[in-house]
Amino acid sequence: MSRILVILFSLFISLDLFAGAIPIPRGLAKTDREMILEALGFGSAAKLLSSPFPLGGYSGIELSLTSEFIPMADVATLASKTSARSDLNYLNFVIGKGLYHNLDVLVQFIPMPQDHAISGFGGQLRWGFYQTNFMPANLSLVLHGSSANFYNVLGTETSGVDLVASVNMIDFSLFFGLGQARSVGAFVGGAGGITDSGVAENSDVYSPHTVFGISIKMSDLFLALEVDRFVQSTYAGKVGLRF
Repeated sequence: MSRILVILFSLFISLDLFAGAIPIPRGLAKTDREMILEALGFGSAAKLLSSPFPLGGYSGIELSLTSEFIPMADVATLASKTSARSDLNYLNFVIGKGLYHNLDVLVQFIPMPQDHAISGFGGQLRWGFYQTNFMPANLSLVLHGSSANFYNVLGTETSGVDLVASVNMIDFSLFFGLGQARSVGAFVGGAGGITDSGVAENSDVYSPHTVFGISIKMSDLFLALEVDRFVQSTYAGKVGLRF
């Protein structure tokens, strides 16, 4: 089992290393900027990607690495257009800690500017407020926020709240969530900028959020896969350690 995790971990790293730089189109009008923000702002939102069951009190800790994918095909067709169509792939390092009983905090950061494309950080506060007596299921409230910089021409701040329902078996968990998110973006203007006006512009968008995922437990190790849907879908996977 440990060999499988080593292979998956190597795959995450190799996917990131071979992801080429994907430029954002220039000359973005207001509607273009909002569509960019819907893709990159919501796409870089902090993701649950974990066993939804609380870490548990002062002793619970999670250390993990995620590989996240943002589809860029729609972005490439906006304004001046670009020839790039592949997904933007990057890594996130996550540290989780149980605070008290069913209250957890998870902090994430992108280890380094990867391929000079993206840097950022974020976090989540998760409260498991209800657990059924007749089956291994629970409900959690998740507050999340993140900040990201794309190619030094776009800065985003994304936040939201989700209600997450999960079924927790011995070796795996399934979870599904519904919520609402907001993303605010600052677009650089000027000679090296990407706005049609030539000056810095800000945009603000909202979107409902749905999430579906699975977490597979292997002793203290786990593998999680997740699909998030805002205006468009994003995909992510995680390998981690809970103890």
